[in-house]
Amino acid sequence: MSMKKVDSKLLKKYFDGGCTDEEKKAVEAWLESGHYHEPLNLPDKTKGYYKELMWKNISAGFGPATAPKVVPLHKKMMRYAAVVIIFLSVGAAAYFYLNHLDPDRTLDPVAQDDHRTIETQRGQKRTVKLPDGSTIRLNYESQIKVPVRFTDSERMVFLQGHAHFDVARDPNRPFIIYTENSKTQVLGTSFDIRTYKNTDETEIIVTSGRVAFSDKSEDQNLVTLTVNGRAVLNADKSIETSEVDAQKLTAWKDNRLIFEDQTLREIIEVLQPWYDVEITVEDTNQFEMEYNFSFDNPSLDVLIEQMSFMGKFEYAIEGKQVTIY
Repeated sequence: MSMKKVDSKLLKKYFDGGCTDEEKKAVEAWLESGHYHEPLNLPDKTKGYYKELMWKNISAGFGPATAPKVVPLHKKMMRYAAVVIIFLSVGAAAYFYLNHLDPDRTLDPVAQDDHRTIETQRGQKRTVKLPDGSTIRLNYESQIKVPVRFTDSERMVFLQGHAHFDVARDPNRPFIIYTENSKTQVLGTSFDIRTYKNTDETEIIVTSGRVAFSDKSEDQNLVTLTVNGRAVLNADKSIETSEVDAQKLTAWKDNRLIFEDQTLREIIEVLQPWYDVEITVEDTNQFEMEYNFSFDNPSLDVLIEQMSFMGKFEYAIEGKQVTIY
């Protein structure tokens, strides 16, 4: 009787504990042969799933219902060393991919209790596409923690900083966003959430649909917001609501900068982390000059040049240092 070929379907069946005796022997012979060092011919979206299962079961002792075997010490050490090297290599590659190579990626399922943390630095934005079809746009200096696979009853993520959410509708699984102080729950809508480090405030602006917003413990204040609704959760857990122009206040997600009657001082607070620069104003009278303008994805050079015409100032840009005279 010929031995079964080890492929992705057989590996999944083995790790799920559903193999026949013949199939278990085939997989275990393949594992013991060292062929697991070779890349499997798996679809890209399932490689991570089977590799993680493989490493877990190799380190635990070749899967379910496998009797321990007596192996000479030097062979054991070589085997463990090989597994550790492979594990570290795969882990390093995965970390580099998740955090550097592909900001507009879809997170692939690996294990239900696993999470991925995606973050941005000054001057950086990132789009994260979730397996349920939802999209998160992270603004600069922000972080989102997302389970690689949502549960059957809810979709829960954790935010620090500033993000815009386009949530795919799923009446059976509410989408829940926790920040340090707040909880937001939706079934399918779009909205902006921003946490403020210096004031412990959390702000939400709704661009479509309906949103339930409250403090994290839900023991005080639950408000329901619709389109153009804005709410601010204060440090004392009180919530203030208002009506705003949501499209203007969330234009950052489309790389648009809109300022209306805002002073140079206020604008600098946005421009520095947006472009990852430091701006020095030598003529302090310029700070209170008000500006009105809108730019679509402008370069720093173009934006400062246009502002200099409006504000009648001179400027110099040297690397990441901008000086306004």
